[in-house]
Amino acid sequence: MTESPPRDSYKEILSLLKIHNEWFANSIPLIASENVPSPAVREATISDFANRYAEGWPGERVYAGCTYIDKVEFKCIELGKKLFKAEFVDVRPISGVVANLSIYSAFTNPGDVMLAPSIPSGGHISHGKKEHSGTAGLVHGLDIEFYPFDVEEMSIDVDKTKQKVVELEKAGRTPKMAMFGGSVFLFPHPVKELADFLKGYKIFVNYD
Repeated sequence: MTESPPRDSYKEILSLLKIHNEWFANSIPLIASENVPSPAVREATISDFANRYAEGWPGERVYAGCTYIDKVEFKCIELGKKLFKAEFVDVRPISGVVANLSIYSAFTNPGDVMLAPSIPSGGHISHGKKEHSGTAGLVHGLDIEFYPFDVEEMSIDVDKTKQKVVELEKAGRTPKMAMFGGSVFLFPHPVKELADFLKGYKIFVNYD
């Protein structure tokens, strides 16, 4: 079997890219995180910004050449604070998993307990146990406890969750964080119904 020349491989790859683009130009992806980027976003992703290391905080970068990246990032932070009425915004995480790892590192230590939706209940793999190859357990070493799930209502069971927190506290395993959000859910998670209760136990409430 003879190897094809590099030019043929290049043509094949380019053809596959074009086919893929045509496929999704005529499709409606139902994965929320795979939204269709606007022309403005597409233009930004193919700019020279994509070729630069922008490591560190804006204005305190490790590498040079980030003058205009800093200006854009400062503007994005300003807009994010205004939109979400937040005191602090970080626009650097490139994905939900990276954002979650940032939150885990900021507010928890390995061995801390975290409440999260189980994967069969719609939770994301980044919230999962070590034995399930979940990011929270495997990478950051968190001890994951799952929310009780009401299969009839297809949502987190509020009363049983409160009961579980009480039981965990009695066992000396009060959660450090409660994670809401997931990959699959039909109804909004009961953040409003549980937030004040959880904060009463000094549990950080996070929404992915």
